[in-house]
Amino acid sequence: MKVSIAIAGLIASPALCYLRLPHRGQSAASIRRNEFTIRSSAGYLAQKPLGFEYTPIPKSQTPLTSDPFPIDDPKGIRIHPVDERACKSGSRQLTGHINVTQHKSLFFWFHESRRDPKNDPLIIWLNGGPGASSLMGGFTELGPCMIDDEGKSTVYNKHGWSNFANIIFVDQPAGVGFSAVTDDSYLPYTAQVASTDFSVFIRRLFKHVIPEFASHKIHFMGESFGGVYFPSILTKILDQQQSLSELGLPDPFPKIESLVLADALVDWATNMIGSYRTACVQRPDETGVEGQVLNKTACEVLSAAIPDCEKLGSECRLSMDGPTCQAAAMVCDSMGESFWDLARAGERNPYDMRGDCPDRDICLGYFEKRMTKYFNQPRVLELLGLPDTTVYHDINNEVNRRWSEWAYDSVLPVLNRMTQILEESDVRVLVYNGNSDWIINTAGALGWMDIVRWKGNGEFRAADLQPWEYTDDDGKKHRGGMTKQAKNGKLTFASIDKAGHMAPHDQPVALETLVQSWVEKTFGPSR
Repeated sequence: MKVSIAIAGLIASPALCYLRLPHRGQSAASIRRNEFTIRSSAGYLAQKPLGFEYTPIPKSQTPLTSDPFPIDDPKGIRIHPVDERACKSGSRQLTGHINVTQHKSLFFWFHESRRDPKNDPLIIWLNGGPGASSLMGGFTELGPCMIDDEGKSTVYNKHGWSNFANIIFVDQPAGVGFSAVTDDSYLPYTAQVASTDFSVFIRRLFKHVIPEFASHKIHFMGESFGGVYFPSILTKILDQQQSLSELGLPDPFPKIESLVLADALVDWATNMIGSYRTACVQRPDETGVEGQVLNKTACEVLSAAIPDCEKLGSECRLSMDGPTCQAAAMVCDSMGESFWDLARAGERNPYDMRGDCPDRDICLGYFEKRMTKYFNQPRVLELLGLPDTTVYHDINNEVNRRWSEWAYDSVLPVLNRMTQILEESDVRVLVYNGNSDWIINTAGALGWMDIVRWKGNGEFRAADLQPWEYTDDDGKKHRGGMTKQAKNGKLTFASIDKAGHMAPHDQPVALETLVQSWVEKTFGPSR
C-alpha cells in the first residue's frame, strides 16, 4: 500500500501557506505577477491571475468521508514517544498518527506543559495553506523548541507557550505534513471534508490517546488560512453536538473554551480594503516602518478601487455564492498589484513590511530551508519513528492546487460561521494581528470584526482601542499594541506592534504574555 506523505508550510497562518484564488483567467498584469510566487509563514500565499474568466462550477467532493474509522475502535492509531533529541522541549512529548478514515490519517505532535500539565489548558494549533504543515508554528514560532540557524538541531525556546499550556500541533488536512493518504484521490480540498475528518480526529484523540486531557480547558488556535479551517471545524462540531442533543445522545466532544485567530484570513474583501491603511498611512510606532510603503500615485489608485471592492464584497457576503465571491476576490485582489510589484523587485516583504525579499520568490525562505533541512535528516526521521524513505516538503502543492482550483473555499468568507460561534456557543474569540503584516493586515481584521453579525456588534464597533502592555525579560514595560473587546471579552481584538505575519516569532515575549493572559482570562488594556 502506497502512502503519500508530504510536509507543508503555512499562510498565516498564513504561518506558511499558499493561498490561491481559484478559477481565474490570465490577464497581462496577472501573468507578470504570477512570475513571482511568495510563500507565507504557514505555507504559501500566492496571488493568482486577475482576469475575469473562470470555471463556473468547481468539482464536488463526495462522500464527505470514506470508510470512516469507528470512534471506539483503537485500531489505526500509532503513538511514538519522542525525547529531547528530536525537540529540546523541557517536557514530555509524543507524536503519532490517527486514522480518520481507512484511507486518511492525521499526524500530531503533543507537548506537555512545563508548568502543571495535569491542570494547565490545552492548545490545539493549526497553520494554514491550504496545504501547510503546523510544524512551522511548532518549530519557528510558539513551540517549546526552535530549529537552529543551520537546520541541524533544535534549541530550547524559553518563551514557548508550553510554559503555561499543553500544546498539540496537527498536520491537516490529510496529506499535509506528516499526515497521510493511501492515494492522492483522497486528498481533501474543501472545508466541509477537512472539518469532518478533523472532528473524527478530535474524538479519537481524546478517546484513545490523551483521555486525561478531555476535561481540560481547550483552546483552538489557527494562523493564516487557519482562519478558514478552525471556524469551519468548530461550527461542524457545534452542529454535531446539536444533532446529538436532539436525539438525546451523549456529547463525545470536549468543551472548547476559546478560538484564537492569528493573522488569519476570514474575509478577503475587508482584508484587501485594509491594505490601503496598511501601506498608505504612516504609523511607524505600530509597524516599525519609516515613511510610506507605497507612493502617492499608487495610494490614489488603491483608494479609488475601494468602492468597487466594498460593493462586490458585500454582494458576496449576502449571497455566499461561489462565482459571485470569486468575482469579488478578483476585483479586490487587484488592489494589491502595486505592493506585489515591490515584492517582486525584492524591495518589500508582504509578510513583514519592515523587511525586504532578497530571495524574490520565497520571502520567508529562511524558515522553510531550515525546516526542510532538519526534518529530512535520517536521524530525525528515525527519532520520529518514520520510514527513512519519507521526504519532508514545506507544502503539499497538490492539496493547495485542489483547494484553489477545484472549489470556492479560498474565496468564500467565513463570517457566517463566526456569527454562529459568537451567537450559539460559549466560546470566547480572540483575534490578534501583527501591525507589520500586509498580506493579512490589522485594518482588515478590524474591518471584518466590525461587520460580523452578532448581538455584541454595536458594542464592539463603539469600543475605543486602548493600549495593552507586557513586561520584558529585564522587567521593563512596553506597549504590546492596541486592544478592544465586547461582551466581557466574548470577542476581543489585539494588535501587535512591530510584528509581521508570524507574530510569535517576531515578538515572542509580547505574544507569550498575550496568549497566557487570554487563556487565564486576565487579558485587557493597561490600567
